[in-house]
Amino acid sequence: MIVPLKSLFKSVGTVKIRITPRRVLNLILIYTSMILSRITRRQIIWGYPPILMVEPTNICNLKCPMCPSGNGDMRRSLGQLDLANFKRIVDDIGDFLVQIQLWNQGEPFINKNFLAFVEYAKTKGIMTQTSTNGHFIRNDMQAEALVRSGLDVLIFSLDGTNADSYARYRVGGDFNLVMESLERIARVKQKIGSKTPVVELQFLIFKHNQAEIDHIIGIGKKLKLNRLSFKTAQIYSRAQAEEFLPEGDRFNRYEQINGEYRLKGNIPNWCKRLWLNPAVNWDGSLSPCCFDKDADHVFGNLFEDGGSFKSIWKNDNFKRFRARVMNERKAIAMCTNCTEGLPQPYTRIVELSDL
Repeated sequence: MIVPLKSLFKSVGTVKIRITPRRVLNLILIYTSMILSRITRRQIIWGYPPILMVEPTNICNLKCPMCPSGNGDMRRSLGQLDLANFKRIVDDIGDFLVQIQLWNQGEPFINKNFLAFVEYAKTKGIMTQTSTNGHFIRNDMQAEALVRSGLDVLIFSLDGTNADSYARYRVGGDFNLVMESLERIARVKQKIGSKTPVVELQFLIFKHNQAEIDHIIGIGKKLKLNRLSFKTAQIYSRAQAEEFLPEGDRFNRYEQINGEYRLKGNIPNWCKRLWLNPAVNWDGSLSPCCFDKDADHVFGNLFEDGGSFKSIWKNDNFKRFRARVMNERKAIAMCTNCTEGLPQPYTRIVELSDL
């Protein structure tokens, strides 16, 4: 059966997920094992993750200064996921999945198979969502194809309310084109009477745009979007901190101690992503999460040597990594810049209907 669900995994509107006994049982098993693992400090893995991040591509059209896809810092090879391999992933693990997140590094819409990915996942009753910089929805035909694909949630990155502010971070981007894309999707949704995709406007808060928060709320309301998300910036160097981190503590995930920037709070020896939300890169390599930008902690490859998600999920490589996180997470470089488990959220989501 197809059941309309509201507010599932931070969604609004009507999102269709096929509820099956297997998915319900899997949710019970994986959450129970995760909770028991945290209580007993022993690694227990029952079931499979309900959410899977799948990377359509790690290529991007923009040159955002703190993104390894855009600034050239990414060490792994560039490429795109093909449709046959996407279907292999879904056929392998899809019966257990509630949601597929079609992003990681790169711009998802660069992959010409993107809508086919969505459509195939929807045939399996899986909720789909993606995040875009908004440069590849350039006419009503493309917008209508996107709406009719069944995509459940569409996150639009818009980190400025005018062309100059936007271009400070979205280097190479076109503010007016993004605004036209937003207007186009809103118009097409209304034209065909579709409640999906739920459209979320994501606003990264920087020093140069923190005074624009009221304005971005106004833009969201004017376009009749579903929600806004305000996200704090992630930095990798002192120079980036000085240029981009906002003034004051309210919108800053870092504190400065002895001239060094570090995340606020103590990083716990725990991460729920290792039970709930791993990432498959475009080449089939399985990483613990989206923070493993260069695939330094790959546990296996779904497309090589007869690999499958189910076999890699409980293999020795993954078990060793979980054990390390549960005992010495601070020793893992990528984890020292991750907000998972910290008391201050790095994203605040606002329903526009509540404003």
